[in-house]
Amino acid sequence: MGLGVDILGMHKCKALVLHCMDFRFKPRIHEFLTGEGIMGDFDDVSVAGACKNFVSPQNDAEREFMLRQIEISRRLHGIGEVILMNHTDCGAYGGRAAFESLEAEHRKHAEDMEASKKMILERWPELKVKKILIKLVADGHHRQIEFEELE
Repeated sequence: MGLGVDILGMHKCKALVLHCMDFRFKPRIHEFLTGEGIMGDFDDVSVAGACKNFVSPQNDAEREFMLRQIEISRRLHGIGEVILMNHTDCGAYGGRAAFESLEAEHRKHAEDMEASKKMILERWPELKVKKILIKLVADGHHRQIEFEELE
């Protein structure tokens, strides 16, 4: 694992990962991050609705909280990347029932993640921002979890 310390004693990590607090996804998120080569080398921010807090917060303090987490991670741990992870059927968005179709749900998450990315890059243009949509997909009687990187 790549936890490093620079000559000033500053702990370094590669990325900040922002995802929903929904417990059902944690093991699969960890598997995904292991595959990305950053497991154990990222700051973890877990809040209900993830990117929803940037684009449609209940109040400005929620958006500022999100941005402050990125600033702290950037300043203290020297991150170079933010990974945004929303998921389908998210209760903070009203669940799947809040959308007229799977396509509408996908589009809303993609739009919110893109708007979040723009907010982040306006403040910190040096950061890389990756958008990952975690999709619950019905497979017979089981639900599968798929990860889709959005452009």
